[in-house]
Amino acid sequence: MKTIGRSTAILAAALLFLLPLPAIGSPRPAKMASPWIYPSIEKNPEITLLDREGAGRLLQAGRLLICVMEGTPAEMGFQHGRLLASRIRGMIHERYVVRTLYGRGYSREYVYAQSARMAKHFPDRYVEELHGLVAGLRAAGVDDVSFEDIRAGVCLAELQHHAPDSPPGCTNFALFGRWTTDGRLLHGRNLDWNIDGGAQDDAVILVWRPRGGTPFMMMGWAGCIGSVTGMNAAGITIGEMTSTSPDETFDGLPLFLFMRKVLEEAVSLEQATAIMKETPRTLGWNFVVGDGKIPDARAFEVDASACDVFSPMDPMESRETGHSPFPDGVRRTNHPCGDGQLEKVASMLAGSRGIDLPAWEAARPLVADYLERSDSWQRYDWLGRQIGSLPGRIDAKEALRLLANGPVRCNATLHSVVLDPRGRIAYISNAGVDPVKSAWRLPYLRIDFTAWFD
Repeated sequence: MKTIGRSTAILAAALLFLLPLPAIGSPRPAKMASPWIYPSIEKNPEITLLDREGAGRLLQAGRLLICVMEGTPAEMGFQHGRLLASRIRGMIHERYVVRTLYGRGYSREYVYAQSARMAKHFPDRYVEELHGLVAGLRAAGVDDVSFEDIRAGVCLAELQHHAPDSPPGCTNFALFGRWTTDGRLLHGRNLDWNIDGGAQDDAVILVWRPRGGTPFMMMGWAGCIGSVTGMNAAGITIGEMTSTSPDETFDGLPLFLFMRKVLEEAVSLEQATAIMKETPRTLGWNFVVGDGKIPDARAFEVDASACDVFSPMDPMESRETGHSPFPDGVRRTNHPCGDGQLEKVASMLAGSRGIDLPAWEAARPLVADYLERSDSWQRYDWLGRQIGSLPGRIDAKEALRLLANGPVRCNATLHSVVLDPRGRIAYISNAGVDPVKSAWRLPYLRIDFTAWFD
């Protein structure tokens, strides 16, 4: 048994308040069920045209909606608003926004005020697109959704960042080279959110074809001009995970638009990294970004003041705190792996409780001990062990299996996807609506984006 001093013992107890340990009633099972689940794939879903507006199209692909927008920012916004008007109104006034913001006690004044802080960092083209979206709503006869309502929609991630009833969060991995069957990059991602709030009711695959720019797609929602999962025509992929940091602010570009900016502007991993570092950030997040052309990938641990970048086999992914990087890939869950963010978190907790934090070198083993009890670390560790057992064997089907088993799987997965940027293909599942089901429980649709990315 280890012997530790009183101050470090108190710090250990303090860490329990932060680390996402499994709680009573947690939607995530304590251990993997047997036998293994292999999600089914619908390879060629029929795609039908539902509506059109100018160059924009609303399509149905199996049980998924796809909204394709093309042109200037104002034109793409107008197409979005007109084609999805009824869903946008329902999401704001009847379904998700009402349940998750105003139903939790957030006032409209607070939501508008914090959104206005973030809006100071919106590029002009996003403001133009938001105004175009509102104009599209008006053209469709929807008069009771304001610009401020739509603006708040792209700030939802910040407003809900520390919601008390959120389940243990998301998982991302990007693998290539020795792990995949032909060396190509595959990016797997589970968005574990609250499916009881009904966000899946208005889920839409959004495809932008900006005039003179790089086409890109995001797994999103009606009325929101950004999201948390996506891929562009240049082979860049991105997914995020909630994390925690004492360096947080609402004075930055909100997450949904931060991630969109990467997909819209970056055609290389170096450009994506520069955008992540240079763009004003808000809260604590982890990201995985892939580049299918090289192939290669990076993990990012960010907050308002820092952006730590991790390559495959990065020594900053410290073994002293129980972490294990591997070659030809990166993975992340909902805690920091690097000393930079881990020391911040430990210092924040110690300071809030009046504890003198020992030197970081002495605190590292303590942090490792308690991380290993957390749901987030268990997902991180399980993924590493599973991937390590599958050299040369990971294809889309195996990547989906990693998302649907072990501690990675969650009964509150809002969407689950494997991105194949070299093939311009995504394997996509959204959470079920009626009945409500976690996304990995439903068939994945194989969608080829080549026609929209050319």
